[in-house]
Amino acid sequence: MTTAMAAPKIMGIHGGLGVTATVEDAKGHDWRIGIRGPYMITGMLTEGTISSDSATIKTPMFPPGAAVGLGKVTIRVTIYRLILPDIVEVRNAFMIGPYVLMLKNIQN
Repeated sequence: MTTAMAAPKIMGIHGGLGVTATVEDAKGHDWRIGIRGPYMITGMLTEGTISSDSATIKTPMFPPGAAVGLGKVTIRVTIYRLILPDIVEVRNAFMIGPYVLMLKNIQN
């Protein structure tokens, strides 16, 4: 009997000191958190590979890779299966330095 593998899911995206996302059923998949805005200073892209079925992925908290910006930003969390972006969640937020405030879901 063969069981189907569950599709990876992004369960939540949170702000605070940087950006944190919770993912499930994504072991072995690549991930990326991109932050774009007109006044981003550093930390616009963080990426890696998910090492367990349920994991928390996040932007670095300390320099040199920490996300730092000012004003409105768009956050895109992506999970890749094979080499294609498969699961994507997008949020608008407001950044003050390394702090991400008021995340708002963008409807696809």
